[in-house]
Amino acid sequence: MKTLIIVLSVLFVMSCATVPTTALPPQKIIVEVVSGTDSKVAVQPNQVNKSMEVHNPEGQLSNLTFISNGKAFIKIFSGLSVADVTRLWNDIVVLENNTSIKEVHVFINSPGGDAFSGLALSDTIEGAKKKGFYITAHASGIIASAAVPVFAVCNKRIASVGTIFMVHEAAVWKWPGRETASDIRTQNKMMGMLAERYRKYLTDNSKIDDATWEKMETATTWFTAKEAMDFGLVDEIE
Repeated sequence: MKTLIIVLSVLFVMSCATVPTTALPPQKIIVEVVSGTDSKVAVQPNQVNKSMEVHNPEGQLSNLTFISNGKAFIKIFSGLSVADVTRLWNDIVVLENNTSIKEVHVFINSPGGDAFSGLALSDTIEGAKKKGFYITAHASGIIASAAVPVFAVCNKRIASVGTIFMVHEAAVWKWPGRETASDIRTQNKMMGMLAERYRKYLTDNSKIDDATWEKMETATTWFTAKEAMDFGLVDEIE
């Protein structure tokens, strides 16, 4: 078993009304990360010693997912990022290879985030459905921007009565710098491809056609759970 010892030098400072004029000497925290069950921490005189044992067995679910009563529960409660894609992909692999669980509940309250991550999460859910997973989405709070297709592609879509939805055009955030005409042309092509892929997930999983979704995105459209049900984007309101 290989053991990694990390030694951190920490200076403890009092934060209060009265501060001692003599600074405390640097203290050391010994942190041991091990791959097994045995833990050994080097003890040194006159030092503060603390041990943290972190197990990392193969096939471990991420903090996005937990299992209860033979079902998997996934929480997406923040802006979407590449980290969410990584965790969801990992968790689907673990559920497929290490368990017999096929019933998955995804709880979403997200303002959106990275557009490509939203599409990648949607792709991951679509792939899981093809492998026999039945995925129920539970919406609350806000389902906006890149989070909308993630919700839309699930087998069953349930929204709380107060859920607010929003679709809008994708945007590119740039730090001031030099761009050529070719740069702008290629970015326009990329944005068109992104918008087309985004709308396909919505048209394939609702009653609204591509042209209508495009108009709604251009106008930045907010709508209620009841309206989402009328659009065919929500199956049930609770």
